[in-house]
Amino acid sequence: MNRQSAPAVPPPLVEARGLSKTYNHGALVAADDISFSIESGGALGIVGESGSGKTTVSRIVAGLERSDGGAVLIAGDPAPVGRGHRARMLRAKVMQMVFQDPYQSLDPRQSAREALAEIITLHTGLRGRERTARVGDLLDQVGLDAAASARMPRDLSGGQRQRVAIARALAAEPKLLILDEAVAALDVSIQAQILRLLDAIRRETGVALMFVSHDLEVVRWITDDVLVMFRGRAVEAGRTAEVLAEPEHAYTRLLLDSVPSPDWDPRAVSIARREFLTANV
Repeated sequence: MNRQSAPAVPPPLVEARGLSKTYNHGALVAADDISFSIESGGALGIVGESGSGKTTVSRIVAGLERSDGGAVLIAGDPAPVGRGHRARMLRAKVMQMVFQDPYQSLDPRQSAREALAEIITLHTGLRGRERTARVGDLLDQVGLDAAASARMPRDLSGGQRQRVAIARALAAEPKLLILDEAVAALDVSIQAQILRLLDAIRRETGVALMFVSHDLEVVRWITDDVLVMFRGRAVEAGRTAEVLAEPEHAYTRLLLDSVPSPDWDPRAVSIARREFLTANV
């Protein structure tokens, strides 16, 4: 009797294996054996305070930094390495990055509509009416009207600029968005709007998210899984709801205690932080 073999499990969309990175001839450890995976349509949060190494890891995955060791895999194959045109284009078909300050990544001489048209042509080859239709779809997707789409970046609000940056990233039709503190510079009400937008885009398109943040409440809202980093090392990882409900590591507990709440005691948090840092020099 022939036995049917179990269907092969597809590899993760993106996998980081043992990433390491140091600066200043090894004096500063930005990443020490960091590993994680992101499934298609998944959402991973990488969280930690300034200096934890979370941004370095995201830039390695995006191909903006070279690691000293380890590997990034895309669907089981090594990610293209280098900053040459071919490597950048191959990565761009899989992942796009959205930064904290979109003004720095937008051409000040291009309107939102022009910026989208340029990226669409570069990555999809669409022109004419098809490109115009695609621009309109993207603007609708991120909630920008015709008036806003005709403005230059300097004439847009911070929230509008971030919407343009997200639309510009989506124009390349990636499978993963890497968002580095993408809502940190926005006020709370605009943050909520952008987070709801990203959640809706993920559900509609199936794009995966890698959300880099120092804000645990943002990570709690937008991600399925979380990796907590401290001084270049992963100290805790797991399902977001479980890790934040019952954190096992002292640093994760410290981050949670630092979030303002009705019974928040900033003095106690300050003392606990000092004691923790003293014990982990």
